[in-house]
Amino acid sequence: MNADLLLDLIPAFQQGESHAFNTFFKEYYRPLCFFAEQLLGNMADAEDIVKDGFVKLWNRKEDFDHPKSIKSFLYTTTKNASLNHLRHQKVHDHFQQEMLYLDDKKGDELILQRMIQSELMQSIYLEIEKLPEKRQQVFRMIFLEGMKNDEIAEKLGISVFTVKEHKAKALQQLRLRFSDQQLMLFMICCSSILLLRK
Repeated sequence: MNADLLLDLIPAFQQGESHAFNTFFKEYYRPLCFFAEQLLGNMADAEDIVKDGFVKLWNRKEDFDHPKSIKSFLYTTTKNASLNHLRHQKVHDHFQQEMLYLDDKKGDELILQRMIQSELMQSIYLEIEKLPEKRQQVFRMIFLEGMKNDEIAEKLGISVFTVKEHKAKALQQLRLRFSDQQLMLFMICCSSILLLRK
């Protein structure tokens, strides 16, 4: 959303008007969930942490006079809650090492990378939602669910050739808005998320 429009909503947000809160929620919820899932490896936990962050934001709504401070608060709250969550559960060595790294000041750079990735994921998701229904369905099955072409063909009752055609056209449409590098990063993020879910 346009930064000026978000700025215009600040007085209504501070006064507790629900439409202003809902606008900030829609703007930041999904990228924050992507961000938390990259730290936790679990979308259900990520969503719970992000929702708690929005509750904390709402309880302190009068303290925020700029959209940037809202965004910064939400990312910081999500990061801290994710690290606390990891501390309080038995986690894979990979996450324990990453958690220790994130606790270090050097982790700020990694957190920034994760934020940028999360916002790129959000932008690409919004673009995916503009694809024709069948093309969108095939794209999601390939990249977000990790299904193979023949599995998709069987599930949708179409040929493997048609699956490949939908995939190619979806990527062609996304390339109008995103660079190959951005799309590659999106695919790497999707692969990482799929691995974490296994």
